[in-house]
Amino acid sequence: MVEITDLNDAERAWVSESLTELGRSDGDIVALGAAYDAALRGWTSVSPDERPDPNGLINRLGIGFGEHLRRQTGLAWVVAADEHGSELALHGQPGDVLLYPANLVAKRWVAGQTGVLPELAASLIEQVTRIKEQA
Repeated sequence: MVEITDLNDAERAWVSESLTELGRSDGDIVALGAAYDAALRGWTSVSPDERPDPNGLINRLGIGFGEHLRRQTGLAWVVAADEHGSELALHGQPGDVLLYPANLVAKRWVAGQTGVLPELAASLIEQVTRIKEQA
């Protein structure tokens, strides 16, 4: 069972700071996709032994990706917690939609996929819109 809670002040500040650090508070998915692609190419160009931990960057990119989804779908930032831990997520009704933007970005990062964020966003927006209309 997933427990959904609103963001507290510190979590709202983290989202805001992450968007500021990305320079992507406007939700521009094309620019965010280009930034993700450049970051992934830069990271993979370094020897595996010398690569920095990408988790902070992936989280910021995930927040930027989520902000685009939020603006387009009306979902809200929340914390979703289950037996495995808690994570920043997007949630909305009707349809009980729950998305984990950083996880969506992380899976593509690990797979080395570039050029994917704008199409992924468009697909998710379409799916969320359909779910909300059907509910």
